[in-house]
Amino acid sequence: MVERAPRVFYVPNEFGGFLQLGFRDPLQALAKTGAIAALEAFSVLNAIRSGEDPERSRDELVRRVREFRPDILLMQHLGHTGLRRHHFAALREACVSDFIYHEADPYSRFLHPLPPEARNAGRAADVVFTVGKGVFKDNFRRAGSRDVRWVPSAYEPGRSENFDRAIRTDRPYDVVIVANKNRPRLRGLPNWRDRIRFVELMQEHFGGRLAVFGRGWDGPTAKGPVPFEEQDSAITSGWISANWDHFADEDSYFSNRLPISLAAGSIHATTDHSGYDGVFGPATGKFLLRGSGPEALVEEIDRVLANTSVDERLAAITAGRRFAAEHFRQDDLMVHMVNWRTQWIDPVAARSVWPRHGGGHR
Repeated sequence: MVERAPRVFYVPNEFGGFLQLGFRDPLQALAKTGAIAALEAFSVLNAIRSGEDPERSRDELVRRVREFRPDILLMQHLGHTGLRRHHFAALREACVSDFIYHEADPYSRFLHPLPPEARNAGRAADVVFTVGKGVFKDNFRRAGSRDVRWVPSAYEPGRSENFDRAIRTDRPYDVVIVANKNRPRLRGLPNWRDRIRFVELMQEHFGGRLAVFGRGWDGPTAKGPVPFEEQDSAITSGWISANWDHFADEDSYFSNRLPISLAAGSIHATTDHSGYDGVFGPATGKFLLRGSGPEALVEEIDRVLANTSVDERLAAITAGRRFAAEHFRQDDLMVHMVNWRTQWIDPVAARSVWPRHGGGHR
């Protein structure tokens, strides 16, 4: 561990009223304790979306980083910012030690390719963290990234009060799906047909025991869109939250729907992926249901509902919530990324700074 606290410059993916609380809050908390010597944050995307001149906003980012001279430059998901190679070269030069790029969005090679800003950031950064071990990592390697590492999708502990509340026992539905219907005319996200097939099978099988939240669905199970801030409440209105991944073939990938569902207090059912045995292990089978195809996942959900008592479901939900708190909190993962090469921040001391949510029955 280094003997001095680092200077950190954070460039989040945020605009308008949405803030990246999962990184902002712990960074600010560490700065207050002195574990971070100085902290500055600037969202170039927010500046552009707020009407500022795009090129001036990009130059402003470079100017601020040059003046700040950070030990750690941490950047996230830079699509739609227009940052180009010369911007990243200047940012790399201004960073004293560690230039870290975090890409939590999924991208395939052809159908939904990596944005040019992400390719350029990955080429300039010392290390890239992405949420899949297959194509997602290969995308950055092809772009010229020197060091690409896996990090799981995560949840923001401070985003919802439900992460701190006792586990619900009132569940009006057996199963809840939170997903938008994606039926493209030309191009769309991968595996969209399987997602539609999965939802249709669920509607046929569970009927009124199922609630589907999101845009594009119809029929009596369709409940319409739900704001991101309220998804956890929708998820916990059922015993099991279910999802079919758009990126079903990506090694070790899952969206933030999985950690959000577990942390909010739900058994979660999802697409099986290669690499899951290493990520989750055999003890997670009671709160994480996996299926190799839409039909298999429907059968697994039905099996669990038919063969478990309320107390058994609550015990599984409690274990899943605990697992999410141990492995998928954004604050812990932020420290992991910052410490990728040098232990700038003591992880144990950091965990004492932010609150740990628990479980229990309501």
